[in-house]
Amino acid sequence: MPNFNMKRYYFLLLLIIYTFVSNAQKKVTSKSATPILNDLSVVLHEETLNKIFDAMGDITGTNEYSILLINGKYHWTVSKSRINLKTDSSDFTCEAKVDVGPFNYTTPVTGRVKIWYDNEKNFINVKVTTAIFELYTKVLGKKIHIKNIELAEYFTEPFQFEGPKTMGSEFEFTTPDSVVKKIYLLPCDCDMIV
Repeated sequence: MPNFNMKRYYFLLLLIIYTFVSNAQKKVTSKSATPILNDLSVVLHEETLNKIFDAMGDITGTNEYSILLINGKYHWTVSKSRINLKTDSSDFTCEAKVDVGPFNYTTPVTGRVKIWYDNEKNFINVKVTTAIFELYTKVLGKKIHIKNIELAEYFTEPFQFEGPKTMGSEFEFTTPDSVVKKIYLLPCDCDMIV
């Protein structure tokens, strides 16, 4: 008797899961104006994105400049890169240390980040779209602009994470009349909310 109750319990549980999956499928295929509730959520944490920057390390650049008959070389290093996720937008912050001849300074940099889900390719994309800091020097106590550095040019490709569509699974169960049924679960319509 206990064995029959366990089978009955599993059967009811699977029936409920099947009902949710089949109702979700009907909602996805129907063109009704009612909102579709997702059965699966994938969370990409801010800490995960920032571990990528930790693994990349500092970003550096060096070049020559010529201003007011003064020739020299500048060197910059970007460190402490971070992405900050917010509900309405996301930003990129870092610290740029600049050496221009005998003159050096450190400046905070704030930029914008675009995050989107490519439903066709099943990728979550994170891209720094803009993050600018100024290179300058001082001549006779006066600030002289050399150029702006756009860090987004150094992040040409977005960071990509595999999306939820590969999280399908299958399982089988035996009904009380000894019929083996297989159920395949596969996300079919995915949205991303930051």
